[in-house]
Amino acid sequence: MGIGSKIKEYRVKAGLTQKDLADELHVTYQAVSRWENDDAEPSFDTLKDMCKIFNCTTDDLFDISKPNVEKEKEEPQIIERVIVKESEQKPILGICQSCTKPIYDKEDLFRIDNKKIVRTGKLSNTINEQIVLCKECKETREIKIKKAEEEKEAKRKLDIKKKRIHSFIWPSIVAVIFLVLAIVYFAKGDATAGLGGIILSILSYTFLATMILDNNFVNDLWFEVSSWGFVRMPGIIFTFDLGGLAFLIVMKILFAILAILIAIFAVIFATILAMILSVFVYPFALSKNLNYKEE
Repeated sequence: MGIGSKIKEYRVKAGLTQKDLADELHVTYQAVSRWENDDAEPSFDTLKDMCKIFNCTTDDLFDISKPNVEKEKEEPQIIERVIVKESEQKPILGICQSCTKPIYDKEDLFRIDNKKIVRTGKLSNTINEQIVLCKECKETREIKIKKAEEEKEAKRKLDIKKKRIHSFIWPSIVAVIFLVLAIVYFAKGDATAGLGGIILSILSYTFLATMILDNNFVNDLWFEVSSWGFVRMPGIIFTFDLGGLAFLIVMKILFAILAILIAIFAVIFATILAMILSVFVYPFALSKNLNYKEE
């Protein structure tokens, strides 16, 4: 058995997972995994802390007590490598802000720009700060960021798919209603009303579908034009007596009715304009939805 196998053996005997041992030693679980796979060797101080956790000696970890000639030849080399490693240890360049592990090698030190939201009362500001990470924590952070981006992109694609499905269902229901009315009018011999029903069936379908897809300018156009109708009525000058108050009430009512009529007219005009444009926009909106690519 190598040192890695012995670490694993004593860890299992102690009933610890790689993460449990890593937390005890203040390192990452990836470091423990590398030790057990003999991809790396723990420092001598780490070995001493490990022996305290396992309630054993370094001789037990290196299996020195076994009367194996070949093993005895290998052990001094292993111990020598550990001692050389400790003696050649460089000064601490920094402390990892994630696992708090000291960093000795320049190649293992990474300074990462990190965005942080600072709240002051009801206001919040985003500031950029630089954090120090070791190589393992940097790789773990990159994996988490990539996973979060993939989950966000998957959710975005799901939302786009839902919009596409809804753009088929609800506009179709409204279009069928107008189409049925058109058939009824044709059956009654009113060709003009029947033709109008067919036109409304097509326009209502493309308008609603384009609005639901929400990947074009029709939505913004409709809301912008509709907002024109929500105007503020001018103030009223009146005398503070019975006749003046009556005049004020009547004018307020008239202005309210006028404001409602203007708003209704603006919404109707915006809807008609959006319906006409949606006939031309809908094919491109549907194609954009089907061929979605992250911008």
